[in-house]
Amino acid sequence: MTKVSRYGIGPRRDKAPRKKDFFQGIENELSEGIELSSVRNSVDSILRLQSDNGAFIASPDFAEYHYSWLRDGSFCAYALDRADEHEASRRFHSWVNAAVGGISGIIDDVIGRHERGEKLDPSHMPPARFGLDGSTVTDEWPNFQIDGYGTWLWSLGQHLLITGQDGVPAEFLASVERVGRYLASFALSPCYDVWEESGSALHTSTLACVYGGLTTAARLLNDVQLLERALAVKERVRASAAQLGIYAKSNENADVDASALWLSTPFRVVEPTDRSYVRTVASIEEQLSLVGGIRRYPTDIYYGSGAWPVLTASLGWHYLTVGDLEGARRCHEWISERFDEEGRLGEQFGGELRDAPHFREWVDRWGPPARDLTWSHAMYVVLSIALESFDGSDEGGVIFPLIGDSDADARGLGA
Repeated sequence: MTKVSRYGIGPRRDKAPRKKDFFQGIENELSEGIELSSVRNSVDSILRLQSDNGAFIASPDFAEYHYSWLRDGSFCAYALDRADEHEASRRFHSWVNAAVGGISGIIDDVIGRHERGEKLDPSHMPPARFGLDGSTVTDEWPNFQIDGYGTWLWSLGQHLLITGQDGVPAEFLASVERVGRYLASFALSPCYDVWEESGSALHTSTLACVYGGLTTAARLLNDVQLLERALAVKERVRASAAQLGIYAKSNENADVDASALWLSTPFRVVEPTDRSYVRTVASIEEQLSLVGGIRRYPTDIYYGSGAWPVLTASLGWHYLTVGDLEGARRCHEWISERFDEEGRLGEQFGGELRDAPHFREWVDRWGPPARDLTWSHAMYVVLSIALESFDGSDEGGVIFPLIGDSDADARGLGA
């Protein structure tokens, strides 16, 4: 397995190489309040934390995160595409392509078993994380998480759109088809959520990721059946909200979860003005704010439930889509103030003060929380560049293409 140091993959590089420079010609600030050095630092951090084969380590300083998650990495690749680091993004997608090829037999087997109505052991499902060399990891980690596979397809689709590529490159075709079938088969099956918890439920943010993946695969493959499955996912999400008035954490938990922000941006299951979504955002603001940042969910105890840059950036990203520039700037400022002197950006902040007993419990178990989280850097880059490009009419940088099937578009699948 690739050697991990506190500085990333292999030897430390103070400045990672860059073929095309998004920052060229910009001296000190991207726009009001956005320091160029912080954004450049985060782009360089993501590049430094990418192995030569394309994998992103989740965190170099936290032993439990010395792996590559499809979820985290897909957002990292998207951030790099937004920063014009297209070759680095492509290397991640090539790494996923190879990793999916390595487990093709597992994916095909569970799809077949599911179609035959056989009972499946969650521990035997395709993994949510991989070793940095693309190998599967055999341990007790809750692997059955389908959100990462949906997020990967979405991220790959964005990469192809941003770089002006039509259709699926031939070397990716088998993996896109295979992952599309996997998502279609298990889209409405209970699994662990994006926080790797609650394996018996259907989770709203997981469904958002699945929808993003299915609509992308449907567009890339011109596959009507995948469109139909995406529609079923959307209808399930909307039906739940019709009962509760908000988009709840899951079908087993009526609380709000900040990852529900992704329902609109970036996956556009619903419009940002959807009434239930507006109420959901208001609940997130009211229940999950912590000194300006955003926590995961009300009953969270992981390291005392601090505020996460990933989620604070997601809220800022949403604010931009509804024209709330000041709200987005507040989120951005909160994250900017969390970098340490070495330019690291941690997983979460404030849990030790909010809930000291649970914070200490997790420190005793795994040590201090991650001081440098690659996904945190990625979402900071995404929000920073979205702020810089904001003109009051864009979608926060996300490209929402029409699917291409007129009947599907008429029913909202192209949004």
